[in-house]
Amino acid sequence: MKRLLLTTALFSSLISASELKNLLNDDYKHLFDLELQKSFAQSRYDSLSWISPIILSFQRTWNTQVDGTTNPINQYTISINQPIFKSGGIYYGIKFAKANYNLSKISIIKRKKELIAKAIELLYRIKKSKLAIKKLKLQIKNSDIEINSKEELYNAGFSSSIDLDTALAKKDEAQIALLDLKNSLQELKAAFRKISYKNPDSLTLPKLSIISKEKFVNSNLDIDLAKAKAKAKEYAYKMTRSKYLPTISVGASYTKVSKAKPFSKDKFANYSLQISMPISVNMGNDLEKAKLDTLISKLDAKIKYKDSLVDYNLVLKKLNIINRRVALANKEARIYKRLLASTINLYKAGQRSKSDVDLLRNSYKIKRIEAKIYSIDKQIELLKLYSKMR
Repeated sequence: MKRLLLTTALFSSLISASELKNLLNDDYKHLFDLELQKSFAQSRYDSLSWISPIILSFQRTWNTQVDGTTNPINQYTISINQPIFKSGGIYYGIKFAKANYNLSKISIIKRKKELIAKAIELLYRIKKSKLAIKKLKLQIKNSDIEINSKEELYNAGFSSSIDLDTALAKKDEAQIALLDLKNSLQELKAAFRKISYKNPDSLTLPKLSIISKEKFVNSNLDIDLAKAKAKAKEYAYKMTRSKYLPTISVGASYTKVSKAKPFSKDKFANYSLQISMPISVNMGNDLEKAKLDTLISKLDAKIKYKDSLVDYNLVLKKLNIINRRVALANKEARIYKRLLASTINLYKAGQRSKSDVDLLRNSYKIKRIEAKIYSIDKQIELLKLYSKMR
């Protein structure tokens, strides 16, 4: 059988195909491919399940009709009993097989997209952790400057030991937080290695942009999956209904007997025509259950559509807040940049110390890093939309 492959276009127009096209490791790619092949094989089986098997049988009998002897008789039979009309059951059975395959295919694609999105989110979080570590290291440098300043004031008698102790405690907290961040970074890298064999430090992250609500809804895998499930349930109901309607079957058999009775043929054929219809006390319950399954799945598809609108609007609101944070961090960075420039001039004039320059330079870098961290938060929110699209 020709190998079936799942195509993934989640970020095809946004990222370098050579870097993230094959982001998943070989085991996951092979797993999804095998699952799709299994689903295809199941669909072919279901679409042909209405065809009855040909039965081959052999029977050997013995009789003691003649005293003192045992006469063995061999009988070979080929037979089939084939329904040719099931009140639409055959037609809807084939339709159900195709609908069920489509449902399985969408489910597999959705799981693969979610795994790719998880890997990319981990890449974003790894980069965010690295920036947070850089920010914390700068804050520790500022804490050192603050401690030196407090120590000088304390030794000169212009400050109490409480101020110095507070500055030391602040640095200790930052150092502990730095260790926690480094530990979290290793955990993120370990989680990424479970999904991909690629080096997370060498990959270029995609630059995601906002998409329209119409595009998000029309390409939403959750909605596709719910609709496919509703269609499969609809055909399943029609199959259940046909089960309690008339069925016409034809039968045929060919038999060969090794020792035929006198005046009878040793080779003969049988033909039959059968019309049947089951009468079951559970027919009403069975039909009602199948019909309710269909109604539930259709309602679920409608709910998924409404949920997708809520998801989209929520991401927009979060993006609006994040954009304001980015703007605020950039504004504060510009303020620190102006202060840094004036402080450098004052330092050259001997009116400010080098510590003042270093403190403001570090604070300026911290605000720039904060803006980058918020930008990554924005990408993570956008990823929530892209991960749900086919």
